[in-house]
Amino acid sequence: GQKAGPQWNISGDPCTGAAIDNTNIDNNDIFKAAIKCEVCTGGNTSVCRITRLKIYALDAVGPIPEELRNLTALTDLDLGQNYLTGPLPSFIGELTDMKFMTFGINALSGPVPKELGNLKNLIKLGLGGNNFSGSLPSELGNLAKLEELYIDSSGLSGPLPSSLSQLTKMKKVWASDNDFTGQIPDYIGSWSSLTELRLQGNSFQGPIPATLSNLGQLASLVLRNCRISDKLVSIDFSKFTSLNLLDFSYNLLSGSIPSWAKNSQFVLPAGWGCLQRNTPCFLDSPKSSSFAVDSGKSIVGPDNSVYQPDRASLGAASLYVTGAPTWGVSNVGKFMDANNGSYIIHSPGQFLNTLDPELFQNARMSPSSLRYFGIGLENGNYTVTLLFAEFDFPDTQSWKSRGRRVFDIYVQGERKEQNFDIRKAAGGKSFTAVRKQYTVPVTKNFLDIHLFWAGKGTCCIPTQGYYGPAISALSATPSTNQFTYNHTFHISNK
Repeated sequence: GQKAGPQWNISGDPCTGAAIDNTNIDNNDIFKAAIKCEVCTGGNTSVCRITRLKIYALDAVGPIPEELRNLTALTDLDLGQNYLTGPLPSFIGELTDMKFMTFGINALSGPVPKELGNLKNLIKLGLGGNNFSGSLPSELGNLAKLEELYIDSSGLSGPLPSSLSQLTKMKKVWASDNDFTGQIPDYIGSWSSLTELRLQGNSFQGPIPATLSNLGQLASLVLRNCRISDKLVSIDFSKFTSLNLLDFSYNLLSGSIPSWAKNSQFVLPAGWGCLQRNTPCFLDSPKSSSFAVDSGKSIVGPDNSVYQPDRASLGAASLYVTGAPTWGVSNVGKFMDANNGSYIIHSPGQFLNTLDPELFQNARMSPSSLRYFGIGLENGNYTVTLLFAEFDFPDTQSWKSRGRRVFDIYVQGERKEQNFDIRKAAGGKSFTAVRKQYTVPVTKNFLDIHLFWAGKGTCCIPTQGYYGPAISALSATPSTNQFTYNHTFHISNK
């Protein structure tokens, strides 16, 4: 990647042209590296001070330079989506005019410096997507003007400090995919302007605080896989008149379904009743003794098995079953923050560790729950083979390489893998095939393969709303020659 140093070595007078006119440098790919200066007056004796510095998505590498501390008039600093390494220097706390600051999606490490608490004019702080360690410093409670805090996938742990109760202007908090512990603080209920609260994938415990009922402007509440235990009776959900995203899944909830949920309109896909473990639909009516599916096209595998194409058009709550039927696939969930979340991804690249790269060129994704079903199978023991390859997180010093896809794998209701990371399983490499095999019993002519996102991994690399399980291909074959006759292997062109 680019060296960080030259980005700051500016010859001549930088405060000219776009730096002082009305040119908009936000959301503009032409100005990934840009500055803004205060209006300069006083003729030849004037001193123009830089107020905005943007080095965005340029894969700048190396540590944050010491010279940055000289830009004492900075109000807006955007160093997001690079590959900056080393610690976040404590001198950042000297830039006390700062209002907007992000270091999101880099490779910074070490503790978050307590000196950030000196930035009392700060409105927005982005630290997500880094390798920090330790807990949030209590000094962040001094940031009384803070409205947006992004610390998702940042490596932080421990309890949320009580001093954050002073951040009463807070509007957005993203703190997912960390190891925060203790109870979800009651003081969050005092953030009356809060519209987004995302805490999924942490290690909280205890109930959801009743004070959340005070958050009448809340539009997004995501507490998936936070290890919380509750009966959901203490929160008055009728006050959430603006709520459009609610996720409490994968917790230790108990009791009956709340009345507010019973009054909602839930629609299950047609045929869902036949895809339950104890379904009567296919009992004692076996149609096949194997099946294989690829997320792209019909392919003959190395063992001469024919992979049927999974071309199903699935949405937020969808189900597809082949015409025979021999297999089905379902998706539950909608990608957060993605305008058009992709459920099938593709790469024409070459893949290592396989003689059949075509099997890995497509993958089906899901934002939450992806299930494949073997339907009408002969009863007996089966070898289930799952094929994966990561191809959207490059093996380079790039901000895109900071992405992590993490999910759980269940087969026949038993968790086989927790926090499974495709690239980690491939030795830290993308474009490398990974094969997972499990031997499982089929006792009621039905096989259930479930890939589940439990809130871990990054959410927004390489694009917004990019996370959740992904699989390239799968198959199920008898573990032994236990069947005395063969069935025709059905290929669907749907």
